[in-house]
Amino acid sequence: MTSETGIASKGTRFAAWTALVLLTIWAVLPILWSLSASFKTPLTLYSEGFIPENPTLDNYGRVLSSEGFYQYLGNSLYLAITSTVLTLFVSVLAAYGFARYAFAWRHVLLLFILVPRILPRASLIIPLYDVIARLDLLDTYTVLIVTYTATAVPMATWILIGFFQAVPRELEEAAAIDGASIWQRIWGIVVPISLPGMVTAGILSLREAWNEFPFVLAFTTSGDMRTLPFQLFAMRDNMGLTDWPLINAFTITTIIPILFLYLLFERQIVSGLTSGAVK
Repeated sequence: MTSETGIASKGTRFAAWTALVLLTIWAVLPILWSLSASFKTPLTLYSEGFIPENPTLDNYGRVLSSEGFYQYLGNSLYLAITSTVLTLFVSVLAAYGFARYAFAWRHVLLLFILVPRILPRASLIIPLYDVIARLDLLDTYTVLIVTYTATAVPMATWILIGFFQAVPRELEEAAAIDGASIWQRIWGIVVPISLPGMVTAGILSLREAWNEFPFVLAFTTSGDMRTLPFQLFAMRDNMGLTDWPLINAFTITTIIPILFLYLLFERQIVSGLTSGAVK
């Protein structure tokens, strides 16, 4: 019986590892192909093997020297950082309320804040466009920051609720006895203890804002408002014949900042996701 259990256990592990390896290859292979293509020329893109025979950095030089690149980079940074800060601020308050106060219909309301995440963004563009046009906010940073924040708050709130619930109430009660206000308890006790959750929510919100494309496409018209994902989309139409090595170099350049943040805060992100799942 023991041997049969051991064989079944080994078979389960083998199947799990096989599925994991296949999923990893499925996810990583397109990125590796894009990286490889970025070091080639249009003429050698398909004639050479997977590894470039004569790699060149010319595509990256063309990306960095292209007209408006640093403006698009600045727009992406400004929108992503600003919306992430606002997302964390709003999400901390919302998550604290859900974690600490057992008010009526709490679970129903918590479910309803996920509606913006459930609905396809394409279905939100037309009603949002009508409201934004009436408010005369089209082609402004304000509308992008507000929409980025509104779509990221539900995810960040759900992540933080589990961490805030795990913070002992006794710590807050002791601080309250010493005269700490609710703001001091939230930002001085609950948030520092829940740092892995804060980092996870922040990185995921930043990534979402950094990669945002439909709202920029729908709510902006001037070239000065373009972000890196929008410019990547526009490159195919502006160049006529598609220059895939250049587009792939632009893609790799765009994902490097987010990849760097993931590597920098890898432990906190993994800890935040796994801890949040357990809680």
